[in-house]
Amino acid sequence: MKLRHRINKLSRLNLTKADREIAALKDQFRKEDAALRKLGHGAEIALRNRRLMGLEAGEKTRLVGFGGVRFE
Repeated sequence: MKLRHRINKLSRLNLTKADREIAALKDQFRKEDAALRKLGHGAEIALRNRRLMGLEAGEKTRLVGFGGVRFE
């Protein structure tokens, strides 16, 4: 395995308490989003993510990604 792969893996370890808390919150949000998608509320998730990124509801933007979700 190349050195940069090892460095990348090391950087992803949650060694501090703050890093572990952030990882837990991200996992919680992913689970909540997955549950809402199963119920057919995908549009609401996209709207919330756009709002969190500072985008207005009908605002045109270039294609961006956030947390695996793409917006136009």
